[in-house]
Amino acid sequence: MDEKPPLFTRLFALRSLFLWGNVILFVVFGAVMVSDQIRGWKGYQKDFKARELTRTKDAIASAQTDDDKMRAADEYQAAQRIPMEIRQIVAPDFDAVDRCVTCHLGFDPLGNPSLSTEYKEHPFKATPNTAAQSIHLAHNVEKFGCTVCHGGQGTATEVKAAHGEVLHWEQPLFKGTLLQASCAKCHDNLADLKVNGAVYASEIIRGKKLVREHGCIGCHQIAGEGGPISVDLRDETSIKPLSRIDFAYTGLEHEDWTLANWIKVHFTKDPAQLVPGDPRGEFNTEPIAPSAMPPYILPEADADALTAYILSLNRSKILPQYLRPAPAAPEVASSNPVENGRQVYEKFGCAACHGPDARGGIRNYNYQWGGTPNLRRSVPTFTREEIREKINDGVAFVARNDPHGPNPPLYMPAWKAKIKGQELENLITYLQSLRD
Repeated sequence: MDEKPPLFTRLFALRSLFLWGNVILFVVFGAVMVSDQIRGWKGYQKDFKARELTRTKDAIASAQTDDDKMRAADEYQAAQRIPMEIRQIVAPDFDAVDRCVTCHLGFDPLGNPSLSTEYKEHPFKATPNTAAQSIHLAHNVEKFGCTVCHGGQGTATEVKAAHGEVLHWEQPLFKGTLLQASCAKCHDNLADLKVNGAVYASEIIRGKKLVREHGCIGCHQIAGEGGPISVDLRDETSIKPLSRIDFAYTGLEHEDWTLANWIKVHFTKDPAQLVPGDPRGEFNTEPIAPSAMPPYILPEADADALTAYILSLNRSKILPQYLRPAPAAPEVASSNPVENGRQVYEKFGCAACHGPDARGGIRNYNYQWGGTPNLRRSVPTFTREEIREKINDGVAFVARNDPHGPNPPLYMPAWKAKIKGQELENLITYLQSLRD
């Protein structure tokens, strides 16, 4: 009598391998079919279609005239024909392919039979079924797409990925105040952007005002205008890639590593802790001072407004034909030399180093006297001509407390190319009027 082959041999015989291979293939195929049917976007489309069918049935039942009944019947038939599919909008002018309308059917003229060319309000208020609001009237979704204003990952169809909440994605969805940053990409006349009578980009306007009040322009430039001490907020900060940002000292969770959050923490934490430099020269050929930016520690609302304003300076995807520049508004200059000099002091960001009231005290790492000088005390010790010379030529060399340490990051740049004429004379008059 022949002995049976070992169990291992029987299991892995060619016939058994073929049989089990087919079973596994059938299971995998079934799993793929099931996973395809439970995709998140299909649930949103089924819900929208069910809402449309219910709404149009109710409209037929409540119609008062034959015309209303026919219109509702047409919408009901259109709702029945809504296909289950991935939808997308191609916006070549903005180099965008957006599939947002796959879930947000309230914005899709093809998938939403009740959506007119005027983007009328949709009765479905639940996200993502809500249709376009009045602010979208001038921004046809088929032309502009979605991500150019809202951010996010246009080609994705899963919720977190589509909202840009994935690792290494540079443009997560703008929310709250940050969404206003998109308006200023094209529109300079922000005060004219109104929704229901209210200025829509009010926080951007406030952020711009805060930049002036805190004297940011004294150290930072905006498109080349401003002081040369730190980076250009438009040409570098607003477009800074995540690969060039060190989040190690921010205290942010990994999923919160975004450009917006990186900018914001500069206003809510001490920048010297975020950018500690290399004061001892341990990793560089020479020591590098920490960030010279003062620790403003601003309220959350102010930090959001400033962050939104800085992000609004990014116009990297905007073609010239979409820019809406505001007419040049003449600066209102006071006829009083002292008051006009105060305006010049604010205009060129002198407060960044010398303080909003010229009392100084702004820290300057490794500076011989610790903080910047109090102009109310130091200016009276100089003649008018000496003050003019310091403003024109600057003070490039700042005495170091530790000769082996880094150069103090704050110094007086030369302003002769920017502050001149009567503005210069009035600034000197204003400074001479300050005395403790």
